[in-house]
Amino acid sequence: MTTGISTIPFYRKPAIIAYWVIIATVLGTNLSFRQWEKPDKIIRDDVNHYYAYLPATFIYHDLRLNFIRSDFETFSKHFWPLRGPKDQWVIFTTMGLSVMYAPFFIVIHYPLLWMGLEAKGFSAPYQFALVLSSLFYFALGLHYLRRVLDKFYSQWVTAITLFAVVLATNLFFYVSDEPAMSHAYNFALMTVFMYCTIRWNEKPGVKYSIILGLLSGLIALIRPTNSIIVLILIFWNISSWNSMIERVRLFISNFSLVIIMILAAILVWIPQMIYWKSMTGQFLFFSYGDKGKFFFSNPQIINTLLGYRKGWLVYTPVMVFSFIGLFFLWKKYRAIFWPVTLFMAINIWVISSWWLWWYGGSFGLRAYIDSYGIVALPFAAFITWAFEKRHFLVKSLVGILLAIFTFHNFFQIAQYQAGAIDYVSMTREAYWDSFGHIRASPAFNHLLSFPDYKSAEKGIYPEPVLDPLYTGKLTRREGIARIEKELRSSTEQMALIEQKSIDRGIQIDSMIYLDAVCVYETKVSAGIVKPAEK
Repeated sequence: MTTGISTIPFYRKPAIIAYWVIIATVLGTNLSFRQWEKPDKIIRDDVNHYYAYLPATFIYHDLRLNFIRSDFETFSKHFWPLRGPKDQWVIFTTMGLSVMYAPFFIVIHYPLLWMGLEAKGFSAPYQFALVLSSLFYFALGLHYLRRVLDKFYSQWVTAITLFAVVLATNLFFYVSDEPAMSHAYNFALMTVFMYCTIRWNEKPGVKYSIILGLLSGLIALIRPTNSIIVLILIFWNISSWNSMIERVRLFISNFSLVIIMILAAILVWIPQMIYWKSMTGQFLFFSYGDKGKFFFSNPQIINTLLGYRKGWLVYTPVMVFSFIGLFFLWKKYRAIFWPVTLFMAINIWVISSWWLWWYGGSFGLRAYIDSYGIVALPFAAFITWAFEKRHFLVKSLVGILLAIFTFHNFFQIAQYQAGAIDYVSMTREAYWDSFGHIRASPAFNHLLSFPDYKSAEKGIYPEPVLDPLYTGKLTRREGIARIEKELRSSTEQMALIEQKSIDRGIQIDSMIYLDAVCVYETKVSAGIVKPAEK
């Protein structure tokens, strides 16, 4: 008799249990935060661009955005178009996320209309629709990640990997605090793409050819650079030169299916190209302009991985296990080592080459979240090695580290929400000043360094230069002298000091020194300044 998963005893289904525990945790966090009830909390920043197609189409029936002129003050909060070559307003981003939001938007919008309630596109019900869409796609992506991992690893390894990929990474933040951003959606699409790649390789056919084409088109429509996901399909099951030749033969013998994939991908892009043609006169329009620069010869790999501003492995250290796991993937699962490694290498290079390598305001390096379904494979390979070891010490150490990284992730999210981790200006000094503290210290703001955007547009990234007064590099005497110099350079301060010197009957130089000492001691007692040791 065949035993299905439903007949397996409860204790032998840890991966399924892990899946539902994670879903319950994410859902519970969203219900606790209730972000959709906060005005402009969900539909804000980049989401304004992604979402703009929906209200413009279904509510204002004007993709040319001329309705903005009727109440510019109100609409300018949510519509941030650019001027196209035909002097026509154009929505800044592509419509990929609007496509994914659409079913949930429609389910909310039309009932509001039928009930005669406010249906202008930006109230709490619409924000709730976007939160719901994020949760749905996240759950879908996690489901297919479980199914992919189940093909190669044990139930326990799959369970541990699922927990780590969500609870120990910034993916959790982007399905709870900022759920309408693109990352949960991209995570889902890229993970489903990998699953469909496996199924297509097991038995090439029209069904999965169409799905792979539609997925690749939609992935590219949301974030064009993520189109490198096709590397997973192209190089899957390659473990040697002979298997590479077999791979080429497979695509040649199934050339008609490859054409179907390409046509399906193009089909996804047709509405976007029609929109661009109507607005700009061009079927393909690069809306990012100078903001879409890539410096491929100067990738900031060290910064994106290890930099204190946003470094992936600084703010999501659990992903170190994915890099270590590549070695074990090579040893045990060589047929998937090459596509995963090639994808990871090129993905890091592309992400690190964008002029804005820190990707604006965010918790951690958010651009890497999209690929978590892919990097889960080497992560699971490492976990498999660790828990197959007979040495209890190795298992214990890895288990403890996983627990620490998970706690560290939740602690950092709390820090970020409380302002102890800045959204864009972190430095080494600021990071360690906040380390272990939920709230920022009095010195924290003096240890930040806002990025130099003008230099970044040229591919130049100067090191942060911090005031030595606040970094513990000046002695007491040097600190007082520094403040004394600042006082002398301020016309307003000097006027006050001159009056005080007259009132107290002391020389102005002495008054300046006394004020400098007072300011310095106040900063020291407040914890803003820490004198250097002699």
